[in-house]
Amino acid sequence: MQYEDKERFIQMAEDYDRMAPFFVPQYDFLQREMILQSRIANIPRPAIVDLGAGSGLFLEKALAVNPRAFCYWVDSSPAFLAVAQRRLARFGKQVTYINSAIESEWKNQVGRPVNAIFSMSAIHHLDRHEKQAAYRDCFEMLVPGGWFINTDEMRGLDETAYRAALDFWVNHVNEAGQHVPAELQGHARQWLQHFDHWKQRNIDQFDRPKTKGDDLHESVLDQVRWLNEIGFSQVDIFVKYHLWCSIGGRKPWTT
Repeated sequence: MQYEDKERFIQMAEDYDRMAPFFVPQYDFLQREMILQSRIANIPRPAIVDLGAGSGLFLEKALAVNPRAFCYWVDSSPAFLAVAQRRLARFGKQVTYINSAIESEWKNQVGRPVNAIFSMSAIHHLDRHEKQAAYRDCFEMLVPGGWFINTDEMRGLDETAYRAALDFWVNHVNEAGQHVPAELQGHARQWLQHFDHWKQRNIDQFDRPKTKGDDLHESVLDQVRWLNEIGFSQVDIFVKYHLWCSIGGRKPWTT
């Protein structure tokens, strides 16, 4: 990667880091609910994985809830790695950075069972079979009683509801853009340029076939069924807010 490209991608990662709480509906609430559902605050020294960990915002919140947690940051983006390392530097060796795609061999680099696995706004880029494989990988990596929770963009119960959820995000972004502080307007402009591409792919080209790397929004009900079939217990839709669904389950104490 050329130096200019590296700097551009790091800037993109920083834009997302600053703007996600403004432009992703209920962003902070959804992350807090993931932490609450996993019960990691009650585990003396939990080992946790964040798949598609991006800028490290979620792991920072998890470590605030349980300062003795040991965390694995997993993401394929070198740009986000640079941002996350700055954000999480104060936690030192409590955070291990694994530069890996979700569908790749991150499990071997973690190398041990963990108490919780989280993902937010990442797994929807995988195709249908890769999603199912990722869910199986998570099941295998959990200790008995461990939680897997995925908060992501998912299809609702029918096509009309799904299209309405896409439109809801556009309306939310238009409204939220009016409340971004002046000192963050530069980040907002850059983020909105990326969002224009999202609108083109998902709304303007709504009926066109999607390929891997696009936003491959699978049915939330299908994904809940996959978790049950894999063997998770206590499977549920913990939160549904328009396009965003928080689903997951617990590895049984005995299998």
